[in-house]
Amino acid sequence: MTDRTASDPADLPVLPVEFDATREALHLVAARVLGAARYEAVGHMGHLVVPGGFGTPAFDGRRLLVVDGMLSDGEHRQPFTNLFDAYAFAGVDPAGPLHPALDVPADRGAPLLVDTAAATVLAGWFAFCQSLLDSLLTGIGPADEPSAITLWPEHFDLALEMGPPGARANYGGSPGDTAIDEPYLYVGPHDHRQGPFWNAGFGAALTYDEIRGGADPGAFFRRGQDLLAVLIRS
Repeated sequence: MTDRTASDPADLPVLPVEFDATREALHLVAARVLGAARYEAVGHMGHLVVPGGFGTPAFDGRRLLVVDGMLSDGEHRQPFTNLFDAYAFAGVDPAGPLHPALDVPADRGAPLLVDTAAATVLAGWFAFCQSLLDSLLTGIGPADEPSAITLWPEHFDLALEMGPPGARANYGGSPGDTAIDEPYLYVGPHDHRQGPFWNAGFGAALTYDEIRGGADPGAFFRRGQDLLAVLIRS
């Protein structure tokens, strides 16, 4: 079940200094452990937002989660210090084949630095993004053909795809990456767009600092929708 309590921009805290290291560590676990386990079993790798973190849908009669910065199977929780710890908990063969999309570069024996407070902020960000995307789906028409809201482990972002031909785009939220080193929301049109709104190479972005500074995240997504709709009507 998704936690939708973190829906108010005023609830977004200052990012802890440990946020980047925690984000990178949990990205590795999402891709190389949870994603690998699910893909090996059922051929799918997408995750869901859950209270306190993220996890897989049920597969082979089980689930794998990261809650409060710890691994969980829904009943038991276990901290981890490196990827080998995580592999053992998840039943993943470290030497087994890995889908190329999940092969996020990693030193598997290196310490994974997961700060509990930073993991809580990361979970809150994903819950915030889930709430925004849920709201975005309200009132759309059948021509938009929305995909499921999915946390993609390879990119470690939460997104959906929707829109009619010519205006189709990805709408989502990232906790930060090599493009923008802080959490951000994005609209990523399938076709390249130009104009003041399209302020990133992949489309448009609204950063965590801008949201904390008063920018309206819902209005950001609606503006992207409106601009794309105008383009296909013109």
